Amino acid sequence: MNERELFEKGCFLPSWTEDIEDDPMPISTVYTRHNKDMKTLLQELDAIKDRIQEIQAKQWHLAKLLHFHENEFAKE
Repeated sequence: MNERELFEKGCFLPSWTEDIEDDPMPISTVYTRHNKDMKTLLQELDAIKDRIQEIQAKQWHLAKLLHFHENEFAKE
């Protein structure tokens, strides 16, 4: 039985009365600057370009399939 089923049946978990304290985190712990070298940035850029080309190829393939479907080439 999962926690939701227990809750719906009225069986609360022992920790349901515990207060949750939100400690505000300073901005320095939330945001840390990461400097990358040029080689790493270029590799990431190439990976992004490759991904875009893959997506464009899939889009072109879907457009061709849609064209065939709309022109009733797939009917028996």
